Amino acid sequence: MLPRFRRYMSISIKTEIHQIPVRLSFAAVISAKELSIVWGSDSRYWKWPMEVAELITVCWLQIDGKYNANNLTKGVKYAVYLAVELSDNLCMNGPVTLKLTRPNGTTEEHKEDLKTKPTNALVGLKVGEFCNTGACGCENTVKFSMNGCDGTTWKTGLTVVGAVIAPVNC
Repeated sequence: MLPRFRRYMSISIKTEIHQIPVRLSFAAVISAKELSIVWGSDSRYWKWPMEVAELITVCWLQIDGKYNANNLTKGVKYAVYLAVELSDNLCMNGPVTLKLTRPNGTTEEHKEDLKTKPTNALVGLKVGEFCNTGACGCENTVKFSMNGCDGTTWKTGLTVVGAVIAPVNC
């Protein structure tokens, strides 16, 4: 498990990672390195201390991830969260778009204003929920993304820790 996740999870045993209920066990933890981050390999825009991605500055903010739902328990409903930390110097002109593509191909999309979230703390941005039916004959991959691609403003103040998939109560 990632050092930064471990640090926050040990703290969150008695509290919660903002917006991720800790009474739930995490079914999957996906590191920032496992995500696809546009310009993520360019040190002019992102730096990678301790296995997390710290945004220096970028106009095109696009983060994509996926996970094979065959690794999850069938018949269970799950929520996908992007785990991020927002700094005091957060600069985002408008909301980001969070999108979930379920294993059956249906999508869920909504906007999230990061300026309304706590700073200097791990925040779980809920991307969406899906039921793992484990249907045979399909790819059975859940895909998720965060898009802040207005393309006209420079963005800063975001650290991407990774993603969490956790079971939810039905």
